[in-house]
Amino acid sequence: MRRSTLLIASLGLLLTACSLPAQPASDTSATSSAVSSSSEPRLEVIDESGERAPTTEERTETGAILERFLPTGVLELGNADAPLTLLLFTEHHCSYCRQFLTELLPRIRTDFLNKGQIKLQIAMLTLEKYPASLAAARGFLCAARQGKGFAMHSTLFANVNKSVEAQRSYAKDLGLDTKAFDECLQSPATDALLAAQKTWAQSLSVSVVPVFFLNGKKMVGLPYYPDLRGKIEETMKEAQQ
Repeated sequence: MRRSTLLIASLGLLLTACSLPAQPASDTSATSSAVSSSSEPRLEVIDESGERAPTTEERTETGAILERFLPTGVLELGNADAPLTLLLFTEHHCSYCRQFLTELLPRIRTDFLNKGQIKLQIAMLTLEKYPASLAAARGFLCAARQGKGFAMHSTLFANVNKSVEAQRSYAKDLGLDTKAFDECLQSPATDALLAAQKTWAQSLSVSVVPVFFLNGKKMVGLPYYPDLRGKIEETMKEAQQ
């Protein structure tokens, strides 16, 4: 998709985004029921048996990043008690989402995440325009259940082939329990999590990727890092008041 420039009035940022054709972009301010400034997303999923979706409580190190798989299907990176939350809606075929991962996230890690000042939450928004979008999102969630969500996330962006067969190879390379990974890929509970995340995204008027919520303040598209850093520093000061 050709990079476009969006002027976000409330943020003063120039942004670019990958579009979701099913729903046009709307307002750029988070609703009152959007993302809490200090808690995990307000999304609860009930699986086909009527039980809450299982959660992975164990914490694992991915380089310098601590990751947790939340009951909502969101992957959380960094200090759980960080005063700032950066929620990201993303998709594994989006070039600007990949650019965030490879160019902006390393700088966020150095400047804020490794210092415990911010945590990053990653949520999937599958796109019908990409045939392998749903399969890739399943693989991401199933790897996250085994504490390797960020590793699989990076692997899916790095490889063009995102088929189930390719993901089985990636899972083996990452040291996952491949039998449990396969069972998770085929589980209705996995699709229920992804469907709930899509409904949640639509409730927040999220129709493009990447989209960010910084303590509830919405940013559409890929920001320039100096602008994003400035917004993080400004929000940090507000949180300390």
